Formats: sequence, structure tokens, C-alpha cells
Amino acid sequence: MSEPILEVESLKVAYGRVQAVRDVSFSVPEGGLLALVGANGAGKSSVLAAASGLVRPAAGRIRFQGEDVTRRPAHRRVAAGLVLVPEGRQILGTLTVAENLLLGAHRRRRQAAPESEMYDLFPVLAERRALPAGSLSGGEQQMLAIARAMIARPRVVLLDEPSMGLAPKMVDEVFAVIEKIRASGVTVVLVEQNARRALRAADTGHVLETGEIAHSGPASELLQDPRVVKAYLGVE
Repeated sequence: MSEPILEVESLKVAYGRVQAVRDVSFSVPEGGLLALVGANGAGKSSVLAAASGLVRPAAGRIRFQGEDVTRRPAHRRVAAGLVLVPEGRQILGTLTVAENLLLGAHRRRRQAAPESEMYDLFPVLAERRALPAGSLSGGEQQMLAIARAMIARPRVVLLDEPSMGLAPKMVDEVFAVIEKIRASGVTVVLVEQNARRALRAADTGHVLETGEIAHSGPASELLQDPRVVKAYLGVE
């Protein structure tokens, strides 16, 4: 594996008096796929919010491509190639599919992929490019949210609960897309409640409990760890 492209050091995130993330540290090598798993409220999404610049950490440091970006605003992190696909998709429903894609390219116009490349990766979006994004199914909206990030040709993509609320068949399609993204050389940080699927896709995993990393290691080993199996995976 190459040098880390994203490093999170001693991260703490607080919302008022509530400590959501406590002293979380990890790094992701370029081209790697790291999974953050855990129960609701464990702090997974808060880690991504801090990494992407949506919230300012109470303490700690975020380094991207060797540079300290802890105080850099979110739009400048996007321009540098660090892009978040947020939980809940957050597409603009009154705009067309094509218009949503154009918004994703706004901060990286010089590096942005042509729309046709996104339609090749997500054929269903090509069929619906002229439709309002709000008319898409939940799974199609998730594909659009991922495509909106990928059109910017990010160096690192942060995926927050991409399978949430989707039918099993669509979950399979989402994870197939994640594999394609990773195979293209883009680094992926994946937050998922579907711990088994996330760890199967990942190189490395971290299990968060009440804002802290409780278990870490190669994803293949976490899948066999009795503590992780009992708490998060269950019997398949």
C-alpha cells in the first residue's frame, strides 16, 4: 500500500456538551477502502462530517494529501478532491438528474468527468437524465448522489450510509458501484450500518462505539473476530 492520502489524528467532535467523537485516529492509503462500522449514534457520520469540513473538530487534525486541512472550509476540500456523499442523499429534487450532476462538477470544473462517463457508470441515470431528481426511486437517488460526487473525479470519496433504506437488490447494486469506484483508483472511506457488507468490501475496518474506536484491523480479521461477530454481525 502507498502512503496515506487521508489521515485523521486524535479527532474529537462535540455538539454543545455532547461528545460525539472521542480521540479517533486512522489513516487511509491511496487506493484503499476503509470501513467505519458501528451502531446508530456511535459517531461514524460525525467523523465524516469533520473530515469533509461540514463541522469543525473540537480537537485533532485532518490531513489530506499531506496537508493539514483541519481549518479549510468544505468547498475548498471538494476543490482539492475530498468529496462527501452525505447520508440521506441530499439531492435537489426539483432539478433534473443532469442538473444535479452539473452541480457536482462545479468546484472541480477542470478535472470533472464528462456527463457521459457518469451515464456509462450509472445507466439508469442516462435513461432519466431529463427527469426531476425527486421523481427517482430511493435507490436511483442514491446512485445520483454517488454520481454527483464522482463527476468531480475525487481523490477520496467519503460515503455515508449509502445502503440505508434500500431494497436488497439495490444494496447489491450500490456495493457493486463501490467496487468499481475503488477499482478505478479512488480512495474510499465507507460508513455503514451493514457491517458485514462493508467489511467484505474493505481492506481495513474500524468499529466505533460511543465515539471511540473499539476494534480495528484488517477487514477480513474483523469479520472473524468473535466480539465483532457477536455485537454487529450475528449469524449469517
